[in-house]
Amino acid sequence: MNISVTNPITPAWNHMVRILFKPFAFKKWLALGFCAFLAQCSEQSGSGYNGTQYINGPSGFDGTKLWIENNAGLFVSMVVGVTLLFLLIGILIAWISSRGKFMLLDGIVKNRGAIKEPWAEYKKEGNSLFLFSIVLGFILLFVLALIIGISALIALPDIQSKMFGTSAIIAISAGGASILFYILACIVLASIIDILMIPTMYLKRVGAIEGWKIAWNELFKGHACSFLLLILMMILLAIGASTIAMFAICATCCLGSLPYVSSVLLLPITVFFACYALCYIQQFGEGWSFFSKMCRFCNYDMEGLEEGHTCPECGK
Repeated sequence: MNISVTNPITPAWNHMVRILFKPFAFKKWLALGFCAFLAQCSEQSGSGYNGTQYINGPSGFDGTKLWIENNAGLFVSMVVGVTLLFLLIGILIAWISSRGKFMLLDGIVKNRGAIKEPWAEYKKEGNSLFLFSIVLGFILLFVLALIIGISALIALPDIQSKMFGTSAIIAISAGGASILFYILACIVLASIIDILMIPTMYLKRVGAIEGWKIAWNELFKGHACSFLLLILMMILLAIGASTIAMFAICATCCLGSLPYVSSVLLLPITVFFACYALCYIQQFGEGWSFFSKMCRFCNYDMEGLEEGHTCPECGK
């Protein structure tokens, strides 16, 4: 089976144009933008607060240190409380994002701007993805801590002797190579989840573990090279898209950088990349059809053409 990473580009563009512009419906655009905002909220970071202006010079630092020493129990409680608060907020955002991914996918596939219906309809799949993401996140954190811990143990003799010797060099080399491999593995893993597993869960109406098994065995296994090329193609397309996004944000006097506003403003880019992934998957056969009217020979978008009409792209 020949799986191309370039053939899906044209039908993905056609689907994006059909969904957002044929016809243009502002209400649907806002609804899809809201779904995109929910789907991407776990990837957006907030702005940091600079509170250092209240600690000026050594006296401020010493005063803070003295307060901590005199109120150690209170300080520990505050740190634990703030940590738990941020953890709970992160978990809540991850849950909303997991549900939002299926809402956005549903709006794209069914060409509608619905919020309430897909939120309820894909509750099971969204919650399953959320639990899968949380468990996977803890596993990845454990692996990262393991890499750092082993590297520190290797360098321990040099750390204890306060010198930079062979142990430190080996620890830095092995740890650096392991971290690099870890980052690349995380990128591939996240891509499999976003590009293959989530659409599989949506189409087959299965949970995350079953969706992973199906996506791995039927879409990734045996087509790893094609999938890696797909990731590279998406990176290249993302570079061009980021340039367009930058101009769009500047044209709105940076108002387009606000979370929900950016999701609405950059919706064509979001929809295109989602359609690109779906059109890539559709090459695997009839059982992987997301859009009903697609030419099975070249993936041309035949929406609006009569049944039995010859494909204008390939003539078949």
